[in-house]
Amino acid sequence: MKKIERIAQYIEQIAQGNHTMDLYREYEEDILSVEADELFTLLNDRIVLGETPKQILVYLDRLMHVFAQSLNHNDCPITEDSFIDHMIKENQALSQRLEKIKVLLTQKDYLRIKKELLSRFEELLEFHVHYIKKENILFPLLEKKDDKYAGVSIMWTLHDQLRNTLKDIVILLKSVDFDQKAFIMNVGRYFFQAYGLIQKEELILYPVALNVLNQSEHDQMRQESFELGFAFIEPPTPEKTEKSEIYIDDVDSWVYRSETGELTYEQLTLFVNALPLDCTLIDEHNKVRYFTRPKDRIFPRSPAIIGRDVRNCHPADSVDVVNKIIDAFRNNQRDVATFWIDMRGKKLLIQYFALRNRNGEYKGTLEVSQDITEIQELEGQRRLLQWE
Repeated sequence: MKKIERIAQYIEQIAQGNHTMDLYREYEEDILSVEADELFTLLNDRIVLGETPKQILVYLDRLMHVFAQSLNHNDCPITEDSFIDHMIKENQALSQRLEKIKVLLTQKDYLRIKKELLSRFEELLEFHVHYIKKENILFPLLEKKDDKYAGVSIMWTLHDQLRNTLKDIVILLKSVDFDQKAFIMNVGRYFFQAYGLIQKEELILYPVALNVLNQSEHDQMRQESFELGFAFIEPPTPEKTEKSEIYIDDVDSWVYRSETGELTYEQLTLFVNALPLDCTLIDEHNKVRYFTRPKDRIFPRSPAIIGRDVRNCHPADSVDVVNKIIDAFRNNQRDVATFWIDMRGKKLLIQYFALRNRNGEYKGTLEVSQDITEIQELEGQRRLLQWE
């Protein structure tokens, strides 16, 4: 039996709650030689067999504890000022802030220092950009390399859990009736999640990325990260590159013609990006083909998602709904799906539109997101002649 098959057996035992020393000794030789890429493969196999990321997370930290010794020896050289280098430095900056909060928490009188605690935890919300870069830049490139890297959905679920825990802490600190017991419980959960996520990134995700992605892809990740930003570190200097917007030889001669008029390539690009909407087009094969770049983006997008399966662009908890919407469009049961949410003090309208050709055949889905906060506040009229 191959090593990877034996480790799969060990993981199955752990998943069933069997984590005795006798079990460890039985598989010790394999455990001490496991590599990050092998662990990626094994966890993705469990997803393929029907296990959800949330179910895997129940026992994942126990696995990390067992495999940490082996994974710590899988050192990969990290290029200074690279995407991975920036991500690791962001983790270090987060750890420093966590350590300062831990010192603050030793005072015990949390009600007295509640204002300072709120400031420290609200600052941690800014680390959100670190996870956004993983979800929109690194994950898509890994998924394109091999289907087994779709297992990054486990880490995306971890992102969501950690973000929700941090939001709960901020809510508790803002509450007039401060629940210290709930606060302590959530802080403990957050620290466990945050440190655990750093470990998973640096022992599994980054070593795999360093081994699997080529230099051109690492350069691409670095360049794309400037659009999304940096968390807790000084922004590095971007490379001076000429941005190419289209991959055809003669842009100046390119013209879009239809029964309602014609547009040059420049006019069409200016037109779609001037719309105050986030638009993403998915083709009939569920692959992302295009997204607009409005002045004020609502949801982050990176060129790395082009060609990505749309189901991998959403947290695991949302995938079933995405599948249902697309299936309803494909089967001609629905043409539109509409949702609205509150996010960062804004009211957002999110709509999905089925795309069909003149024969009624399904050709894809258009996702359109719009900030309607100001629209909802409109009253009376402002006519054209009242413009200033």
